[in-house]
Amino acid sequence: MRRLLIMGCLSYLLTGSTHVIFGAILPELLTHYGQSYDDGGLLVFMLFGGFLLGVLSTPFLIRRLSRRSTITTAFALLGIAMFAIVLLPPWPLAVSLTFIAGVSFGLVESSISTFVLIAAKDKQAVAFSKLEVFFGIGALVMPLVSSMLIAGGAWRYSFVVLGASALATGLVWSKLSLGEHDELLAHRADRTQKAEKPPALTRRSMVLLFLFMIVFFVYVGMENTIVNFLPSLFIDQLNASSSISSLSVTAYWLTMVIGRIFAGVLAEKMTYFRYLAASFAACLVIAFLWMFSAAIWSTFIIVLLLGLFMSGMFAVALIYANQLIPGRTEESTSTLIASGGLGGAVLPLAVGWGMDHIHVGVSIWFILGGMSLTLAIIFYSYRWKIQALRSG
Repeated sequence: MRRLLIMGCLSYLLTGSTHVIFGAILPELLTHYGQSYDDGGLLVFMLFGGFLLGVLSTPFLIRRLSRRSTITTAFALLGIAMFAIVLLPPWPLAVSLTFIAGVSFGLVESSISTFVLIAAKDKQAVAFSKLEVFFGIGALVMPLVSSMLIAGGAWRYSFVVLGASALATGLVWSKLSLGEHDELLAHRADRTQKAEKPPALTRRSMVLLFLFMIVFFVYVGMENTIVNFLPSLFIDQLNASSSISSLSVTAYWLTMVIGRIFAGVLAEKMTYFRYLAASFAACLVIAFLWMFSAAIWSTFIIVLLLGLFMSGMFAVALIYANQLIPGRTEESTSTLIASGGLGGAVLPLAVGWGMDHIHVGVSIWFILGGMSLTLAIIFYSYRWKIQALRSG
């Protein structure tokens, strides 16, 4: 299990880097191609549209190929896409390569998270939190690397770093031996999972699942809006340099990583509901203050606080949703991750259009509204939980 966790964490390190790489160098990329924020939104849409396709394709590919082949192929595609993008091909081809990178990103995240959760059994929460921490480290380090390369006038070589790392990781997965877990890795679909059918969805569980699909749709949309448009906000609203603006994403992910280290323990002590309610409420207040921030230093503080309070939302909401809809962990998890992928694709596209045609601050208004909506759903879901306990 230890070797599996190490490889899972290293793989999540790369998915975290893929998650933010386009946002970290977006101003330079758009300037090179002579494109607008609207086109930047299209780039993010293609990345997370590909991610959604990758997540949805994972069960089919595992059945047809194997977990090992699916993971190895995904890393190979990611490496090829990154090395092709560094050549700065024509814009339509660059957009297509972004989609391929997104598919790879989705395949890796979905395959490995499912694999680790199956193998971890009664230690799922601990294992999942470790993956999330390394995802955050990847999302933290890549903007830092990009910032240094931007300062040196070599921003496009950020893709070389990620491409080489992806190919190396794919090669390790192709040769990896995991002892007792080799059967899960080498064989096609896990037959033991087909032995028991999940319980049918009741009206209550369908409503709760739909509500949490909205939570994940909006949450991932907000997170992707922050990591992809934060540098642009610093440049246009605060007149910050490109290198300093890119560091804003590093600041966000720095507190994300710190928060994720302690999120699981805090959520257990506070209860999942209280943790989520406190986190969304704090972010709502922070987003409101962001609207009045006109200095680089104060905006950096806001970004740090947002990262800290958003750090555990995804993992804790996933556990909380599965607690409210028992017996359907695999189905609910894949559905919620897919909803998040859809939100990560569609909402930044809409925000990019709004930044171009309405005001650059549209992204902040969206985060304020998104936090309000998700907080309301969290409170509403708790009401359903109380009713279920009373009736049970």
